[in-house]
Amino acid sequence: MMDVYAQTGRSFVILIDEWDCLFREYASDTEAQKNYLDFLRAWLKDQSYVALAYMTGILPIKKYGSHSALNMFTEYSMTNPRELAEYFAFTENEVRELCTEYQMSFEEAKAWYDGYELVTKSAEGDTVLSMYSPKSVVDAMLSHTFDTYWNQTETYEALKIYIQMNLDGLKDAVIRMLAGESIEVDISGFANDMTTFHCADDVFFVVDSSGISYL
Repeated sequence: MMDVYAQTGRSFVILIDEWDCLFREYASDTEAQKNYLDFLRAWLKDQSYVALAYMTGILPIKKYGSHSALNMFTEYSMTNPRELAEYFAFTENEVRELCTEYQMSFEEAKAWYDGYELVTKSAEGDTVLSMYSPKSVVDAMLSHTFDTYWNQTETYEALKIYIQMNLDGLKDAVIRMLAGESIEVDISGFANDMTTFHCADDVFFVVDSSGISYL
């Protein structure tokens, strides 16, 4: 890539989807994870041939030790989406327009796929966006049938190992949510991986981030 840049003067835009796959699929292989982070840092950080590096994933950028290997990135998350909030999924206005175009009931789409809210902050105050699962909305529009399309991409078996930990009454909290109650979750202590859990809040963050619990 450096040779190409030297000859052409044109830098690269690098896109990496599911950048955190290694952390999820090989959760206990800390040596491989460290090597992977070192590779990404050497490849991307302060390199003249990189115009932009854009990575998506479930987990925040992993730190090892007391330092972040990839501290050159600006992170946008569901808890702090900032100006990119409206691009995380379909907004309510977009779903309304799609329902009109495909002659589907917006009220029913809202009941099925209104998955979560994102809050953006500005000098004028907070703005709350209702966000809809893109896969579910697209499948519903194209098939003209409302169904649990997102849940069909995963199995709830993937959640069982976390729920069975039963940290801080985790099972009871899950039962309460299934009954319609709300649970407050503090994500400030999350360790950015799939193996380090100190309390129920850490587990809830992983379950919610996976997208298979409510979308």
